[in-house]
Amino acid sequence: MESGRQYPSLNWEIHWWTSRCISRMSISGHSPFGCADCATAREFPSALPAPCSGAASPRPRRGNPGQPGHFALRPAPGVYWGRGALMRLEDELKAYARAIGIHSLGIGSAAPFPEEAALLESMREEGTYPAFTERDPALRTRPGRWLKNAASVIAIAVSYHSQEHHHPPARGELRGLVSRYAWGRDYHPVLKEKLDAVVSFLSQRVGRPVAFAPFVDTGPPVERAVAVRAGIGWFGKNACIYTPRHGSYVFLAQVVTDVELEPDPPVSRACGPCDRCIRACPTGAIERPFWVNPYKCLSYITQMPGMIPKEYRKAMGRRLWGCDVCQIVCPWNWEAEKEGDPAFSAGEGEGPRPELIPLLTMSNAQFRARFGRTAMGWRGKKTIQRNACICLGNIGDPRAVPALADRLHRDPKPVVRASAAWALGEIGGAQARRELERALRREQDPMVIGEIRDALDAAGKTAQA
Repeated sequence: MESGRQYPSLNWEIHWWTSRCISRMSISGHSPFGCADCATAREFPSALPAPCSGAASPRPRRGNPGQPGHFALRPAPGVYWGRGALMRLEDELKAYARAIGIHSLGIGSAAPFPEEAALLESMREEGTYPAFTERDPALRTRPGRWLKNAASVIAIAVSYHSQEHHHPPARGELRGLVSRYAWGRDYHPVLKEKLDAVVSFLSQRVGRPVAFAPFVDTGPPVERAVAVRAGIGWFGKNACIYTPRHGSYVFLAQVVTDVELEPDPPVSRACGPCDRCIRACPTGAIERPFWVNPYKCLSYITQMPGMIPKEYRKAMGRRLWGCDVCQIVCPWNWEAEKEGDPAFSAGEGEGPRPELIPLLTMSNAQFRARFGRTAMGWRGKKTIQRNACICLGNIGDPRAVPALADRLHRDPKPVVRASAAWALGEIGGAQARRELERALRREQDPMVIGEIRDALDAAGKTAQA
């Protein structure tokens, strides 16, 4: 596993060494569970709720396995002891998931998703089929094609919400804004590690190696529909999945397996008449309830290849990466629990408000050191530098002119040079205009030349204003 994190052993032989309260049981192999209802577990005390008042009898003598007076109980496959009763495999899976930092685990059937297939087909016809996803709607909506003999799909949600605030930079600061999900470590390996642990646990409990296919925001699954079917949450009007305890500030992942498990019922919640997210979207990407045009969404726009379309540059504001507006204004998130995985805290990555000017000149090695372990790293240095130029242009502070001019004259990437030209045009002033005129005499790339000319026009209008 990527981080080397030690998950509990899966040896579930229970050694009774005391009497009365089941919560005093010791479980070999440092398993997290002392009791299904007790918070006195040695390794993961937060995994279980309040202490129980259960009692066990008869009273065995303390001893080691195999010694006289020691009782070793091994539950049958699919169950374990808790409060004197046997627990279903599905509930055992959920308890184990909580112990390793999964905030919600649900189970859905491996039946096809016909409604989502029809929706994807219509999006493809309209030209709004999501980028960065599998292009075949049939593959995306048929779990039987994700895994041969698929019987169940296990969906998980891990919160990235924390006590850290989402305050914008102070006036006069040349800083950008990063979407909360990208503050800390890249979620892909973190959730993959948790899925691997769940599969290992499931294999141990059913007594055989299970066939499985895990997915963390990659591959074919329609992951939000999977989460809804598994009872993880419900669709908001902004197309995000909302969970009862953590709102929409969750990462989703799923694993399809050949083990037949009992599905969970769906969550019955709704947005009601609220349309705050629709009204607040900076680009109008939420074109109607539950329908987001991905090519208008700033989350996509800040990651897209090439130049940012001109009609969306102003709407970016200071947003270096992503956009949280539709989630910030949502009442469901106002009371969401702030217990996100520590891996996603600001201290584990770039944080919420990076300085912009240093980003313009960072080397490849510096980029890897700063962003390589975050969700921002996969698009490369050029994308971050392009976005930083747009942010500086929107801030409009003349202090950024020298750094932007340096990129306009020296950056090897046309996209960065063109974005720097646009930013200089937005800032305006005599110095910005001189740098643009100088660049126009030397530039060879047609796209950059066009941006410089437009920027000179904008700078002239700024001077007249």
